[in-house]
Amino acid sequence: ISRFNDINPEDIESIEVIRGPAAATLYGTEASNGVIQIITKRGAAGGTRWDLSVRQGAMWFQNAGERVWTNWGVDQLTKDTVSLDIVEQEAAAGRDVWQTGRIQSYNLSLNGGTPTVRYYVAGGMDRDEGIEANNQVRRWNARVNVTAEPRADLDVRASAGYVSGYVSLPLEAGGGGTAWTTFFANPANVRDTLGNELPRRGFHSATPEGYRYAYEDWQEVNRFTGSVEMNHRPTDWLAQRLALGADVTREQNVELVERMDDPRFMVFFTPGEIRGYRSQDQRNISYTSLDYSASATATLRQNLSSQTSVGAQVYRRFIDSASAYGEDFPVRGLRAVTAAAVRRGGNTYVEDVTVGIYAQQQFGWNDRLFLTAGLRADDNSNFGENFDLVYYPKVSASWVVSEEPFFDLPWVSGLKLRAAYGETGQQPLFATSLRSYRVVPGPGDISTITPDNVGNPDLGPERGKEIEMGVDASFLDERVGLEFTYYSKRTEDAILLREIAPSTGFPGRQYFNAGEISNRGVELLVRGTPIRRENVELELSFNLATNENELVDLGIEGLDTVQAGTFVRHVEGYPVGSWWEKRIVGAQFTPAGRVIVGTEVCDDGRGQAVPCTQAPQLFLGRPTPSSEGAFMPALTLWGRLRLAGMVDFKRGHYKLDGNLRVRCVLFLRCRENWFPTEYLDDPAWLAQTQRGGTYVTDLIQDASFTRLRELSATYTLPGEWASRFGASRASISVAGRNLHTWTDYTGMEPEASFLGGSRGGGSAQWEQNVTPQLAQFVTTINLSF
Repeated sequence: ISRFNDINPEDIESIEVIRGPAAATLYGTEASNGVIQIITKRGAAGGTRWDLSVRQGAMWFQNAGERVWTNWGVDQLTKDTVSLDIVEQEAAAGRDVWQTGRIQSYNLSLNGGTPTVRYYVAGGMDRDEGIEANNQVRRWNARVNVTAEPRADLDVRASAGYVSGYVSLPLEAGGGGTAWTTFFANPANVRDTLGNELPRRGFHSATPEGYRYAYEDWQEVNRFTGSVEMNHRPTDWLAQRLALGADVTREQNVELVERMDDPRFMVFFTPGEIRGYRSQDQRNISYTSLDYSASATATLRQNLSSQTSVGAQVYRRFIDSASAYGEDFPVRGLRAVTAAAVRRGGNTYVEDVTVGIYAQQQFGWNDRLFLTAGLRADDNSNFGENFDLVYYPKVSASWVVSEEPFFDLPWVSGLKLRAAYGETGQQPLFATSLRSYRVVPGPGDISTITPDNVGNPDLGPERGKEIEMGVDASFLDERVGLEFTYYSKRTEDAILLREIAPSTGFPGRQYFNAGEISNRGVELLVRGTPIRRENVELELSFNLATNENELVDLGIEGLDTVQAGTFVRHVEGYPVGSWWEKRIVGAQFTPAGRVIVGTEVCDDGRGQAVPCTQAPQLFLGRPTPSSEGAFMPALTLWGRLRLAGMVDFKRGHYKLDGNLRVRCVLFLRCRENWFPTEYLDDPAWLAQTQRGGTYVTDLIQDASFTRLRELSATYTLPGEWASRFGASRASISVAGRNLHTWTDYTGMEPEASFLGGSRGGGSAQWEQNVTPQLAQFVTTINLSF
């Protein structure tokens, strides 16, 4: 579960994004892909102000009856080939597979203070229910932010946040759960040879209520975040800042199957499941940071200013994990690992530290032209033993052209040009550079060791060298705004995965530094207010980001291809971690529509068909989007009613449709499995359905999509109406989210898992056995007192 969910949106004041070159000097190796700064609210001087927010809504699996596939199989009574629409069948019987979930949250905050001490105090509660009865969220959060200015030259900011939560999850494992048993429903499981209804009622494995009876999966979390920041200005030309931060999380993940005693459900499960088990993992995660910076400003000449900055940071991450497992409970009702007949456990820890120092110099000319140069040095505990410090330089320039005396374009309100060059880096994962062994039982029950991780003593950080050029402009008296950035980044020593030869004696894969990866593209934001009148204002916003990715050089002499996972390769001249497989184009079939094994032909890469045994693997697509963006209109009427929407899109990425693979290739539940002669006009796909996963060309698909993400309406009540509730301000909002998706992708959710495995590890890119993004309708009431 993403820890971003621990942050209460009601506490957020603003979110800032710092791009790679700018972030590298300030944050170093921790900021290789840029920095997202989430700034929480702080109090304002004045009387105490209370804000209450109440949110109520619903979520549901939109059009489940149309989206869940109709499966084919044999009716055991008639021996006929029949279809089964399991969602329709269950709805007709009054047993909807998925329910409508409830969304609710309550948040209360107060802020105020004096010019010397200001405060923000808030608390909130979420109680959400998902589309399955055993999917719930119970979350409580609190935050206190205090700002004190005891002297004119000193201010102190303290922040503390706490969240305690419980999330129960429905089982969605690779071989079980409601989605699994529904998506792959089997007509042979509807009734027996005598016509009696079978316990499974057509579901593939257990019924949904059977999984709810048997499995409990949940996560408990307690998380504290705190920081103290002191800003000191001893002179009018010198300022310094010291910040200390801590982020401590206690996370517990549990899967529990109690011993079963209900014959209605025991029939679905294995003897091991019937006897019960508990698997429990506990992680104590702590991040601590120390950050010091100082800046000195000076006026060197009448029109020339200088700012010199120096700083240092220390980041430490520590994860202590403990696991316990017990199986075979004597009776139902026992839930602890210690109550199981067979028990085992383990403990591991992860610790890494980054230490960095930096210096930065900026010159400003007439407050219009700014030149900046900086240098940072970092060391990280995950660097290989043969690797030392890493250095990140940066230079940048910006010019506010519209403030120059010669600038005279009346329709241009503002114009700034900017350019930057910077180097960034990303450290290896914990212990990936170290050769390690694991303990296993040996002869005579004496412990021994066996190879585990091959390691790489030369493993160092990725080194990114990026150039950015851009323009920020506004037109027609600020009615139109434009931000445009072109970037070109060359990543040297990129950290990739490769399979290793069994002859090394070590299993699995090895992390290594590849030669060079190229990324380039544009980022565009256009904002406009085409209508601005007394009672009507229309705002339009569009953003677009593109990316061209290429593995330029593997850095291994004589080698241009590295296998990184199932159907995933790193190949010079192509995007990193792309899909590669033989592209089947045809085959010969018997009159009954069955493929004649050995007659399959594949694309030879030059437009010719050759026997698949002689065909090369071909590039089938990249795993990450080549472009993404959003269009956001907003209409405000009479200064009180605001109508807004958002349509976003991602394009150019490919995924493996695991649902199609399981249904048609493994379980043979598709119509083409039973009526193959109807599909002879698509011999490539028909051959894939009959060859047990030997060829997967049509499973790897373009997962581009466009989604109607949100439509909302917010009405701010007149003051006299709000006063009836004792409030100084009141508003009500209604919003619908994830309302429609346009895509040619045949899977359930084109947005699920598409980023997985972009550096290798192909199964992470398989979308299988997941429910789609849920449609939501939410009403929110905000009151201020």
